[in-house]
Amino acid sequence: MQVAVNTTTVGAHPHPTKSSYLRPSPPCRVYFHASPRPNLRAIAMATKSQLQEQLIITSPDDWHLHLREGGVLEAVVPHSARHFGRAIIMPNLKPPVTTTARAVEYREEIMRALPPGSSFVPLMTLYLTDNTSPEEIKLARKSGIIFAVKLYPAGATTNSQDGVTDIFGKCLPVLEEMVRQEMPLLVHGEVTDPHVDTFDREKVFIDKILAPLVQQLPQLKIVMEHITTMDAVNFIESCEEGHVAATVTPQHLLLNRNALFQGGLQPHNYCLPVLKRETHRQAIVSAVTNGSRRYFLGTDSAPHDKRNKECSCGCAGIYSAPLALSLYAKVFEEAGALDKLEAFTSFNGPDFYGLPRNTSKIVLRKNAWKVPATYKHSSGEIVPMFSGSTLEWLPSDQPKE
Repeated sequence: MQVAVNTTTVGAHPHPTKSSYLRPSPPCRVYFHASPRPNLRAIAMATKSQLQEQLIITSPDDWHLHLREGGVLEAVVPHSARHFGRAIIMPNLKPPVTTTARAVEYREEIMRALPPGSSFVPLMTLYLTDNTSPEEIKLARKSGIIFAVKLYPAGATTNSQDGVTDIFGKCLPVLEEMVRQEMPLLVHGEVTDPHVDTFDREKVFIDKILAPLVQQLPQLKIVMEHITTMDAVNFIESCEEGHVAATVTPQHLLLNRNALFQGGLQPHNYCLPVLKRETHRQAIVSAVTNGSRRYFLGTDSAPHDKRNKECSCGCAGIYSAPLALSLYAKVFEEAGALDKLEAFTSFNGPDFYGLPRNTSKIVLRKNAWKVPATYKHSSGEIVPMFSGSTLEWLPSDQPKE
């Protein structure tokens, strides 16, 4: 950067008179007037601000997504396809996706619901049960469309009644085959013992099930889904990188358990695992925004009809797909870590799964927009996370090649 310095020169003296020869002339003084020094810090901050008016990142993937079926599927899949290249699709339908054949059918349903010209790729999963066989894992790998197996402890969350009741007693042969097939296990990390406090279910699961499982099968690739506690962060950090990782949702980065009760009971902030204390939220934000490769984007976007949320026994699940990228950008910006956003959204997930990174780009602009109050589906409406709120980052609808 060049700094201009303005100077003034001394004009020519008038022709000297006789008397001037008789007394010494006063000393000649030259004055230099420098222009005000530029505020380099202000210039740097302004330049940074201009650069952060727009982010161009590799197209992200969603490594934990619920799409449902029928009219809800048709309504919500365009929201994910608009911003994400791929997504790991959860298998907890009614009945659940327990076989490769059913996964193939479900994938075809999703493909038919995609907008014309969409390049979105659903990555299918199987629902692990006490009766899943090693042969089914072999079929899943050969299919080329199934990329993981999901462990739901029986009764832990929505449509988990067919889940696993005894992972060590009934599922070890299947898990051993998953090691051979290099098929990751995706874990809903909560115990379902009614004697365990709801807010302790994740920690107890780590101590009683996940830690022993990692010790017994150290080569099994495991994703601890939607982590909610500093206990989970500490556990993930203690494991060998590349074998155990975690997905993180926008709600667990932005909300603590107060959000369930402020201004009255807030059913649209209710999810499982349930929101935790502020200290846990801060621990997760710190882990995610420090650049670690162990964490990646997984929205756990879970659409439910408004009537099934606002009732005497409301469903667990937060719908975030249309605004998830805006929310993650908010988290990273507030942490001063926008330079680490792309790795979290677009690199860490495919690297863990051994898949190529996307080649297209997506643009996020600093352009305030209002989250719709609801999104319509064929027989009702879905209330999204942060309904009616204004967000600062707006993703483009079309990827950049």
